[in-house]
Amino acid sequence: MVLVGPMGVGKSTVGRLLADRLGVGFRDTDDDAVAGQDRTIAEIFADGGESAFRALEKEAMGRALAEHEGLLALSGGAVLDGDTRARSVAGWVSISSSV
Repeated sequence: MVLVGPMGVGKSTVGRLLADRLGVGFRDTDDDAVAGQDRTIAEIFADGGESAFRALEKEAMGRALAEHEGLLALSGGAVLDGDTRARSVAGWVSISSSV
C-alpha cells in the first residue's frame, strides 16, 4: 500500500499508525531519497531543482517497491512521473480535514 500526498498532510504519522495496526513495516521514500545525500530535501531543491529531487525519489521508490512489503509514504509530486504513478497508485481515499 502506498500513501500519497503533499508535505504536511500526515502521511508519515498516519502511515506509522496504520502500519502498526496492520502489523506491517512502514517506509517513507522521502527519507530514502535523501539517505546518503548529506543534504535536506530543501537543499536538494535549491541546488538542483525539483527534477533533481524527483530523480532521487524515483530511485528510492523503485528500491522500496523491490525491498519493502509494508506501507510506503510517497510525496504528492512523485505521481507526476508516469512510471511512478503506474507502479504505485491503483485507487485512493479522500479524507476531510474535519475527520
